[in-house]
This record gives sequence, structure tokens and C-alpha cells, in this order.
Amino acid sequence: MIDTHNGVIKVSNELTIYPGYSFDQFQHTKFYKNQDGIRIIYLDGQQMIDGRSYIVSLIFRDRKLYTLSLICCDEEFSEQDEKKRKMLHDNILNELGIRPQAKYSWGKISSDYDARGNVSSINIIYF
Repeated sequence: MIDTHNGVIKVSNELTIYPGYSFDQFQHTKFYKNQDGIRIIYLDGQQMIDGRSYIVSLIFRDRKLYTLSLICCDEEFSEQDEKKRKMLHDNILNELGIRPQAKYSWGKISSDYDARGNVSSINIIYF
């Protein structure tokens, strides 16, 4: 999924993310659909990463990637059970040998549940 040594993650054959990845680089991918780079960008369709299906979103700050967010869609959860998706994300990170709030020289990886938005995600934040 992610190389914890350098922060590189292959989202698809057409998109590899890494520290310092820019909005200008994103504009040259098939996923660019005239987004403005200021709001959250959701990639069209679910992306297969290491055999799992994810909804993928990107947040840029000052035209550099700040956050890559992954929501695993391998299992269906009702609105009331969204916290169970967080447990799924925790398990995915555990399988990869990543602690739930791991920090690295290039950024950090966390499994989060946002109670206000009722959404769970794996977030990769680049410094």
C-alpha cells in the first residue's frame, strides 16, 4: 500500500503519490477534471490498492499535496455502524505493520473517525 520509508503510494497505474506531489502534476493525470485544487478532490470511481477497494480523495495546500484520504469499501456499513469501518481501517494498518498514529520523517498515517461527518478514513498527511 504505502512505502513507509519514503511516503510513496501507488493509487493506480496512472497515479503514484509521494511527498512533494504537486497540483500541477495532478493536472496531467486522467483524474484531473478541471478541479480547482482548493477543495477536496475525490477520484472518480473506487481505486484498487493492494487488492482492496477504496474511495480516494486528495487535499492540496499551496498547490502541494497535504492529505491523501482512503475509505475502504470492501465491506458495507450502515450509517449507524460507520465506527466499524474504523476498526477495518485499524486492521488494514495493523496487517501492514503500521501503528494507528504512525509518524515518519515525511509525514504521518492515521486511522480516524470523524464523529461530526460520521466518516472513517485512513489519512496520509504529508509534511
